[in-house]
Amino acid sequence: MNDSRVNLAGQWVRFANSIVDMISIIAIWILLSFGLNLLGFDQMYEVEKGELITIIPLIIAFPTFWGYYLLTEFYFQRTLGKILTKTKVVTQTGDKPNFTQILWRTLSRSIPFEYFSYLVTINGIHDRLSGTRVIKE
Repeated sequence: MNDSRVNLAGQWVRFANSIVDMISIIAIWILLSFGLNLLGFDQMYEVEKGELITIIPLIIAFPTFWGYYLLTEFYFQRTLGKILTKTKVVTQTGDKPNFTQILWRTLSRSIPFEYFSYLVTINGIHDRLSGTRVIKE
């Protein structure tokens, strides 16, 4: 396919994507937590003297994060942030990424400070580890 380096999304566009996506993930997480709470999954656990926490929001935090990226990028090649900035995920050759590439891309987002890697270089850690990149449409 076309050389996707010509249309690489810039660092500030990538930053905007991450902000929109993080807000989307938090909104989904809140809705899921609230919904599960309504269904009776509101168990409180004591961690220290008198401190109670609800365990369900903690349990669904990472699956919500991973699920958001895995599902949206695999099926649509874009997240809500990418839709708004008119960008999409492709392979290094410009093709649609396969499931394994999107899985690696998603899991590598859990590396501490990974989100700041594309502020230093045009391709972030999750791009390099998965053999993908983000391009303008």
